[in-house]
Amino acid sequence: MHVSAEGVYLALKKRGENLSLSTVYLNLNVLTEAGIIREFTGSNGEALYDSNIHPHHHLICKETGKVIDVPALEIDGMPLGKFLKEKIEAQTGWRVEEPEISLLGVSPDATKHH
Repeated sequence: MHVSAEGVYLALKKRGENLSLSTVYLNLNVLTEAGIIREFTGSNGEALYDSNIHPHHHLICKETGKVIDVPALEIDGMPLGKFLKEKIEAQTGWRVEEPEISLLGVSPDATKHH
């Protein structure tokens, strides 16, 4: 599931919870730092949160904002993230953390409306 802090806040408010939006952000940050959820950037630049912490990538529709998970791709039997990490480290000398890959495009749903 891919949700914004505001989406979490509104869902909790609807359930009758009395929390501030800043409390929601604070808790989402704690969960992200603990590795329980992942944060990534949506189509309009806002932070989205994902409960799927296994290696995968996101396809993001720039017209509808819809996000879907794409399984981690492999190059020569190596996960794409690891492949990029090793190549970039070898070429630059930088120490790279796990790359987060989001692909921006237009979903089939969006193209049907044109």
